[in-house]
Amino acid sequence: MAGSGYQQDSNQLTQGIYRVSINTNTNFATTGTAGGGVNPYDWDSSNYTNATSMTAAQALLLAQGNLRWERIVEALSNVADCRILDVVITGASSGADATSANTAVAFTVEFDRDTFILGEWNKWLASQGGTANGTYTNADGSTGTAYNSLNSTSTAITTNLLVIQDIIATALVTGGSSTGWYKTYRVWNPAQNGDSQTKVTILQPCTPAQAFTAVTSVAQISGTTLAGTPL
Repeated sequence: MAGSGYQQDSNQLTQGIYRVSINTNTNFATTGTAGGGVNPYDWDSSNYTNATSMTAAQALLLAQGNLRWERIVEALSNVADCRILDVVITGASSGADATSANTAVAFTVEFDRDTFILGEWNKWLASQGGTANGTYTNADGSTGTAYNSLNSTSTAITTNLLVIQDIIATALVTGGSSTGWYKTYRVWNPAQNGDSQTKVTILQPCTPAQAFTAVTSVAQISGTTLAGTPL
């Protein structure tokens, strides 16, 4: 008669927690559709002390920064289930000033399962015509083909850290240099003393290569791995 002992499943949760820093100052546009940087907070966030003092132009830039933040969160969530934690803004009076662009954004991303994001992102790069450049080792010990980033075309994506950096860079340049990406979004309207639904369009705030280097740090701060051989 077979025993009923514990069997380890390779699909079990194997969390990975990473701290990310983005320099939103160097090389970033400050005006127009490419302006606004990256901003996690909408105009009515309790973090702001002066949001209702914004001009219409300042409010639009803030909304553009909001949309880039949304694109980053969506892109990370698309590759694996995750949570965004501990957001910290640098500059703009450490996030209290809605009228002034921040200079950096840091946050923690916690993946429920991070063991397969390296393989999945390389599959996506291959589907987009990426150039094969070496190999990487999967969590189960198998070997996969690494592809160059489409943002930093000489950088092969061989680690989870590089995956996260590349995903964020790809999200940052949503809209490209001329096509644009838009969404109907609530924007502070000084004339109405409230918000109104507005079509907000974003272009990339910098080149793809600059976006890649703008992600100045991705560090794993906690993680778990499977021990033994899954049954």
